[in-house]
Amino acid sequence: MIHPVWHFELVRDTNAPLALVREALLNGQNYSQWHPRHRTASPEIVEDGERLEVLCRIHKFGVREEARYIAEPANGRLLLTYRNRFSGWPVILLMGWWRIKSEHIWERFVSSLP
Repeated sequence: MIHPVWHFELVRDTNAPLALVREALLNGQNYSQWHPRHRTASPEIVEDGERLEVLCRIHKFGVREEARYIAEPANGRLLLTYRNRFSGWPVILLMGWWRIKSEHIWERFVSSLP
């Protein structure tokens, strides 16, 4: 059976060092400080080096979510990309709410850094 799928992406930049961003993205217990939906997460490293890519898979309330957090140097700053893929029937009802709640995810993330 085919399920509705919704993709979402946010891109911001920061002057925070990659090492600090890496540490925060890999600390799944503290996602609640900056993420509106993920209270805790089990981050998996997809790519680690000059470019960091972290994947979090969540299955709640009939929705499968794949969140990718990417940090990579660009023009002397650090480019932060949040890509999300949601699938499941509840997506139709929840996608607008998720969009509103996730709009400032990177700003909350950067302000939570020590």
